[in-house]
Amino acid sequence: MVCMKRVIISLITLTVLGVGAIAFAQTTTPRLWERIREKNRISTQEFQQNREEIKKLIEQNRIELQNQIQNKREEMKTKIEALKEQLKARLKERISEQKQKIVERIYERIGNLNERITNHYLDVLGNLEKVLERVESRAAKAKLNGKDVTQVEAAIEKAHQAINTAREAVKVQANKVYQPPEITTEKNLKLDVGKLRQQLHNDLKAVEKLVKDARDAARQAAVKLAQIPNVDELEVPTTTVTTTQLIQ
Repeated sequence: MVCMKRVIISLITLTVLGVGAIAFAQTTTPRLWERIREKNRISTQEFQQNREEIKKLIEQNRIELQNQIQNKREEMKTKIEALKEQLKARLKERISEQKQKIVERIYERIGNLNERITNHYLDVLGNLEKVLERVESRAAKAKLNGKDVTQVEAAIEKAHQAINTAREAVKVQANKVYQPPEITTEKNLKLDVGKLRQQLHNDLKAVEKLVKDARDAARQAAVKLAQIPNVDELEVPTTTVTTTQLIQ
């Protein structure tokens, strides 16, 4: 049994790493209640089986998304290498060899940092989905016991929407290719490189906000569930309330 206090604590400690257009298939989170809502009666074993299937689908979606992003990154490697060569050619005409290497390393790090941070954001969203699945499982049991879970369901739906919104933003950011910095003169080197760094910072902060919104929405769903009296003690009832009764 998952204690709701533990769920809420895990959401509070689930951190989002701060930072000082690609087309993807839409990813929809599988939902437990949609699978069992038409059943007039459900056993504990059947409930748990449906839940395990949902968890497997969530994990499958996570892996498929990672593969999509990685495949896109592989496709963009040729373009990135071409941009690096263009940068190298331009730098030869404007700054010393030593500073050329510095700029080239910075440009390399921009791409690596974007990859590392977006991977982290995807991990955060994946963990949020797992936590939300546990919240939804407890809410389903409460509903099968005749409890009013209207506010919980609304909060769960809002959290799912927030996660999906954040995930789509992360997908786009993960495969964004930044143009090399336009180095005008050696004197303006720091300023020119700083523009690229600031662009990455601004982009990642915008995505970070959406990830934090998703975390807050999932936490709110857990809080709403915890407000149901004795929710941690509720299990699938021996005689299940019918779907018709639940709707009334």
